[in-house]
Amino acid sequence: MKRLYIAAGVMVAAGCGGGSAPGGGNSPPGETVNEFGPIQTRGQVTGSPIVQNLPNISTVALAGVLTDATYRPQGTPDNETGILTSGPLGSLQVVLENGEKIATFKPTYPVPNDAPLYPSWSLDGQKIYYRLSGGVYSTTLANPTVATPVITAVDMFFYTLSPDNLKIAYTRTPPGEVDREVYVRAVAGGATTRVTNNDIDDLGTVWIDNERLAVRREGPDVPNQGTQVVTIANGTFTNYVPFKSFVAPFGRSGDGAYFLNAASGDPAFGVSLSERFNTSDFAVKNYLAPEFTSFGPASTSPDGTRWVFFNSQGLFTTELFPKTATVIAPAGPVGMAGASWQPALGNTKFVGASGKLGSSSAGIIATNRTGGSRNGLASFVAWDATTRSTSTVSDDGAGSDAGATSYVVEADNLTSLKYANRPLFMTTATVGTGTANGAIVTVSASDGTVRSIVVYKETRGAKPVIRKEGEGKVIEGSVIGVWDAYGKDLAPQGASRVSLDKRGNPTLG
Repeated sequence: MKRLYIAAGVMVAAGCGGGSAPGGGNSPPGETVNEFGPIQTRGQVTGSPIVQNLPNISTVALAGVLTDATYRPQGTPDNETGILTSGPLGSLQVVLENGEKIATFKPTYPVPNDAPLYPSWSLDGQKIYYRLSGGVYSTTLANPTVATPVITAVDMFFYTLSPDNLKIAYTRTPPGEVDREVYVRAVAGGATTRVTNNDIDDLGTVWIDNERLAVRREGPDVPNQGTQVVTIANGTFTNYVPFKSFVAPFGRSGDGAYFLNAASGDPAFGVSLSERFNTSDFAVKNYLAPEFTSFGPASTSPDGTRWVFFNSQGLFTTELFPKTATVIAPAGPVGMAGASWQPALGNTKFVGASGKLGSSSAGIIATNRTGGSRNGLASFVAWDATTRSTSTVSDDGAGSDAGATSYVVEADNLTSLKYANRPLFMTTATVGTGTANGAIVTVSASDGTVRSIVVYKETRGAKPVIRKEGEGKVIEGSVIGVWDAYGKDLAPQGASRVSLDKRGNPTLG
C-alpha cells in the first residue's frame, strides 16, 4: 500500500498574478487547483490531502474550502456500469455484469399496471427510455418515480434511438391500417417522417448511423424478404447483409462497425455479426449455439469489447466476436425485454455550480477503481460545514490487506454530507443543517464503493470510539444515523453501537 500526505499529480497555485491552472482556467486569488489522477479540485486545502493507492482502488481525501471538485475520466473505461432490462411487476432493473442487483425502479405510469419494454440508457447514462402501451417514455435517475412522455402513440410496437440520441425511430400500426409502419422524429419533438408505406409489416430495428436505419420486412408471404437500410433524408433503400428472412440487427457497436443480428439464418448457430467495411457494404459471420438466439435490443459495453443481449432464457453477455454466452440473470416465467449497457461516467462536476453533491464543500473523499483493466470512478463523498476552514478528515491507517478503509470527518457543525456510488451515482443526503459534527466514512477496498457512513454528534472535540473486532470494526458513541451502500438509513432514531464487517457493511449493535 502507498499512503501519501502530499498531493498526488499536480498542485498549482493559480491565484497569484492571475496565473492559469492546468485544465482549470483562471482561479481567484488564494485558490489552488489540485489534480489527483481523474479528480480535480479548486479551492483552499486544509493540511495535506490523503492519497491511498491500494491494489484495487485509489482514494483521495481532503478538507478545506472547495469551490469545485470534478471527475474527468482518463484512459479506457472498464465495464463496471449498470446493465438495464425490464424487471418483475412492471419495473426497470439495473444489474452489474457479475449479476449483482443494483436498483429496481417503478415509475408512476399513465396506465396502472403497465410494463416497460426495451429500456435503453441515454448517452450520459442518467436517463432511461422505454416503451409503454401509450408510447415512449423516459425516466431520469435524479427523479426515478416520474415517467415523462417522449412520443405518445397507441399501437406502438418498437422504438430505437439514433447513436447521437437526437432522433427516435418507432414502429406502429397507423390508424385505419392493419400493418405496422416505421416513423422517425426528433427526440425533442417536431415533425414526424413516415419511413415506410406499404401493405406488409415493417420493423425499424437499429440505426446504422445517425442518418440511416435498418428496417426488417416481416411476413411469410413477402417475396425476397429481408432487412434493408433506409436513408431517412431521401427514402432510398439498400439491402442489408445478411438479406435473410427474420435476420435483422438489434445491436450496434459504439463505433458503428459491428451489428449483432438477432438470428443467423443458419440453424446451426444462434446469432450472426455483420461488419460494415465501408459506407454501405457488410460482411457477416455466424456465432454461438442455436439456443442463444437474441430476441431484441442489444448493446456493447463501455470499453466496446462485449455485448449484452436477452432471450427467453435470460440476460447474457458475450465477446464482441461471440465465443461464450455468460448468463447474468436467468429469466422467470414472464421473461425479459431489453438489454442496455450503461455508458461510462463522463466529465462530472460533483462540487461547484450545478454540482451533483453541492455548490461548495468543506471536503471530499473520492475513490477510483484501479488494477488490471479496472478503471472508473467508484464513489464520491462531499460534505459542508458552518466553518469550512476548521473541518478535517483523517484515515484509520488500514493496511493494504484490509477489506475496507475508513475516514473520520470532523467539523463544528456538518450542514451537509452527501455521497454517490457507482454505477448510478444517485445522490444520498445523510444530514441536515446543524444536526451532526462528524461522520465515519468507510470505503470497500475491493470495489471502492461507500459501504457505510456513520453520522454522529459528540461534545466538541470528541468523537466515537472505533476499534477493530475480528475482521471488522465496532463504532460506539452518539450515533444519529447509519447509512448503507444503497442509500438507506439503518438507524433513523440513532444508535449507540454499530458493527462493520470486513467490507464495511453496517449492522446495528
